[in-house]
Amino acid sequence: MTMNNSSKWLGGDVCIFAMALGLAACSRLTAPEAGIALQIQQVQVLSGGDCTVPGEATSLHRSAGVLDLALPDGSAPPYYLPVAVINNLAATGDTPANEMNNITFTHFTVELSAPNVVWSDSCPATFDTPSFTFVLAPGASTGQGFNAITSSHSRCIQPYVPAEGLAIKAKIRAVGWHGGNSIESAPFVYEVTACNGCLQQGYTDPALIAYEYPYDYPLCAALTGNNPYMGDPCLPPGQDELILCCGATVTINGTPQNAAICPGLFTGSTSTGTSTSTAH
Repeated sequence: MTMNNSSKWLGGDVCIFAMALGLAACSRLTAPEAGIALQIQQVQVLSGGDCTVPGEATSLHRSAGVLDLALPDGSAPPYYLPVAVINNLAATGDTPANEMNNITFTHFTVELSAPNVVWSDSCPATFDTPSFTFVLAPGASTGQGFNAITSSHSRCIQPYVPAEGLAIKAKIRAVGWHGGNSIESAPFVYEVTACNGCLQQGYTDPALIAYEYPYDYPLCAALTGNNPYMGDPCLPPGQDELILCCGATVTINGTPQNAAICPGLFTGSTSTGTSTSTAH
């Protein structure tokens, strides 16, 4: 392996070459090598069962996302990103407890960019996710999920979303410790299109087309059966999959009020097509 003598060195002295990866598996890594040692492999697609983030890269993965910021319940949904992360270093041959090429994976750093958006202290362009501790042995991978766009960011972004949608680029690094020194992955870039109502359009059920955005949402009591547009059960409402909301009467401070439920739960005995008086 050719090394650039001007590279910044991180760590100690033990070095084993993982020739198949073209990477020095060392506790002493140059900054470029450190970016290869810890790697975000891909965005995972979760199953509707237990929604666990798969710990290994799967054939099914997501290359870009969509976030609808115009849900009628007034929420500001985050964008949840489940990823697979791997330690590409080779084992030194020591016992698991003394393995020199373990990486202690601790958090992600997210850097957001989008045209014309003004970031602030409440929605910073760069932020760290909540910390955790996960020891990645050489060659091991793990599945971790985090909000690449938080609810606070969604509130800041929403006023800047044009009719055609807003492309938000997330540059993500996995961060941890190796040999007593900080290590981070090369940036993993993922794009999310923020929109107003795009996941509340495109219904194919003839009985529900009338409720597409920007039209009024229906009363839950006016619809029967199962809602065919429940979004992704493993993700926040308004992320990546079509969603249909409906209205129900709730009591707030002793006063009955109409409120949107997202996704909607149909409670009617007959379908009347009645909508609430509250528009999107």
